[in-house]
Amino acid sequence: MAQSPEWKVYRNKEYIGCCRYAEDAAALVALGGGVVKHGHSVLVWTEGAEQFSAGESYDGAAAIMIARLRKHNIATAVRLRGVEYAMRIGATAEEIAAL
Repeated sequence: MAQSPEWKVYRNKEYIGCCRYAEDAAALVALGGGVVKHGHSVLVWTEGAEQFSAGESYDGAAAIMIARLRKHNIATAVRLRGVEYAMRIGATAEEIAAL
């Protein structure tokens, strides 16, 4: 069974659509503004409030979204299971210190 796309795009709090890849979500949000969330909860991009528009670089926007999701996941791992667990699942000491 195929996995459900996890990058969700909202415009004016209305669910617009979902994408399998962050680059595609960047393209969708670039068309008319809005926000991108991972799942329905982790906000990773707000069009118009970022250093550049997602339309300027889908890859650049996707890289930022993925980095923000990683930071969120590491923070959650540290909060729920501790630093040792976060490091076992791949977080670096620098990433943990930056939280």
